[in-house]
Amino acid sequence: MDATVPVLIIEDDDDIRRLLELALPRTTMTISSVGTGSEGVEACRAEDPALVTVDIGLPDIDGIEVVQQLREFYHGTIVVISARSAERDRATAMAAGADAFLTKPFRPRELRSAITELLESSGHRSDVPGADLLDGQ
Repeated sequence: MDATVPVLIIEDDDDIRRLLELALPRTTMTISSVGTGSEGVEACRAEDPALVTVDIGLPDIDGIEVVQQLREFYHGTIVVISARSAERDRATAMAAGADAFLTKPFRPRELRSAITELLESSGHRSDVPGADLLDGQ
């Protein structure tokens, strides 16, 4: 069986969480998702994913705080995906430790492309047999 890249989605909106799950290729990624920041921090500790997506507007802990908590122990890639599009929000997320900031709404193809690029730059894509499928899903 081929290895897959583990991805954790931290998103409170069920519809957006499901869209993210569907947008990412399951042939090359193992995707898990949670609906709160505290669940996300716990899941990240337990699963040690290659990539974590974080929404800013979570019900229990602000997503920026989640990024800061993750950076205390997590060295993988963090992508903030938010409806907030002000430069201030982007700068705050990046200063907290995010590797990228994507805005909602997003097109699934653009999301896959951005995630693929981030995984390539972190060296994970080359570790995944069939990773060339990431762009074509």
